[in-house]
Amino acid sequence: MDNSPPMKNPMDDLFGEDSDNDSRSSRSKSSSSGSSSSSSSGSASSSGASSSKGGGGGGGGADSSSSSGSGSSGGGREERGDDDGGGVDSSYRGNDNVESGVYSYEEEEEEDEKDLFGSDNEDYTKTPALSTYSIPVLPAGWSSDNNQGGRGGMGRGRWGNGRGGPGLLPRPGPFPGGRGGRGGRYQSYQRDERFVSELKLSKSKETLSRKSTVFQEPCELTSYSRVEGGEVFYDERGLRLFKRHVSEDIGADLNQGYDTFIEKIDLGSEGFGDLLGSIREKNISLENIHFVTFRNNLNKILGAAYNRHEPWEMGVHKRNGTIYLDVHKLPERPQSDLDRRRCYWGYCFESLATEDPGRAYGEDIHHVDANVEFCSVVKTKLGAHRVLMGAEMDCCDETDEGRRIYIELKTTRELDDRTVERYEREKLLKFWIQSFVAGVPYILVGYRDDGGRLVRIERLRTKDIAHRARLKNYWQGGVCLAFADEVLCWLYGTVKENEDYTLQFVHPFMRLELLQAQSCPDAITNHVHLLQNPSSPPPPQ
Repeated sequence: MDNSPPMKNPMDDLFGEDSDNDSRSSRSKSSSSGSSSSSSSGSASSSGASSSKGGGGGGGGADSSSSSGSGSSGGGREERGDDDGGGVDSSYRGNDNVESGVYSYEEEEEEDEKDLFGSDNEDYTKTPALSTYSIPVLPAGWSSDNNQGGRGGMGRGRWGNGRGGPGLLPRPGPFPGGRGGRGGRYQSYQRDERFVSELKLSKSKETLSRKSTVFQEPCELTSYSRVEGGEVFYDERGLRLFKRHVSEDIGADLNQGYDTFIEKIDLGSEGFGDLLGSIREKNISLENIHFVTFRNNLNKILGAAYNRHEPWEMGVHKRNGTIYLDVHKLPERPQSDLDRRRCYWGYCFESLATEDPGRAYGEDIHHVDANVEFCSVVKTKLGAHRVLMGAEMDCCDETDEGRRIYIELKTTRELDDRTVERYEREKLLKFWIQSFVAGVPYILVGYRDDGGRLVRIERLRTKDIAHRARLKNYWQGGVCLAFADEVLCWLYGTVKENEDYTLQFVHPFMRLELLQAQSCPDAITNHVHLLQNPSSPPPPQ
């Protein structure tokens, strides 16, 4: 009889070591010695501690976003972050920094405490309190006024000697820049007249890394599909199956079918209405849900823990105790033909990596429609906040046990010695966030050359990405979760019932700002009306 332990299915642990609170870290002398937390991370100008509605944990996933993090739901597939979700309803710790026990060292002997001043301290303690020297007196006629004489009164002393000569050091006061205060870098900043509140990003990464934020594994509640022509069905007809032999397509030209490519249409708040419609169709209660959103918005919030150069904004609308986060797409520069082609390469790779019953073996890709999509609706819990979100899924596969999992498909330029570090610091962070928050265990990356030819394929496990980045000290997933938890606490405690706001993150990227908005999208207004009056059509807008 075989007494060997049963083999563990690698699909079972979607998030790996990051899900554990590694108590080994307590064995590290260095971690225990500096346990006191420094500054308070996000000081909000408006008082308002986060309040939470009662209820059980849920899960969420957000709408697919572009790699810049500012795109609307969906968006181009080239080097972008999409949304994926699904999994069992179980809690785990998302703070990967709790794995610091991996790096714990053997206990070292503490050095004996030594006198901070050494032998000099003995002489110091013997110094008399009163000096034996008399106080010097300036000759008559000399002025101690630094504002008189010569070149502005700056003397040769530390700041000025009162004899009309320039001093060795500048007079204390405003820093160079001519604008006073802390120099001229941020003095031109003008507060928006719609300003309501702000969350200053003052907490250090070290402080955030010591905070363990619970993130519940996303649980799928329902789904919907958008087909060619834009019609929406509350079923799974738009879900594609992963092609396991995709490696056979290495060397394929990702330009095939570009001439018939149908670009994605920006639906604005109408797309949010489809998500809300699926909630009503399934009779999902929002009584204990704090936030309803596409994953795109969570991507932005988590990413802002490290990404301090990409602006974004989103709509914030509180109705019946639930905050609806609406995706806002910022204006973009006009796309060149190369930009559109690179975007298409991502969609073409998705077609190559998924089964298509209508395409014969070896047949080229044709008629790619970026508007066709499948969206999973999931619930999760980040800290004390219950989140329900929609996440676009690229494709799915099945484990040996028959459990369905989602797979994220990405396309990026082939790496070299000059680009690999930036890829791991920035792009892998986006990949990880988009897959992690939706419970996607695997990411398939297609690397292409500058001409759009697929040169290689790599499969990444979501749990391994964070571990890889932590080993190189690039970023920590736990910092992103702790930062997002503070943002959601601030939002929920600040936003008032039946009022509308815009949350923005703009230059100089030192604060999140909450601004008053003038209206609420029709999709949210109609949704709230239909929840309260199911048999009554919404009033005309």
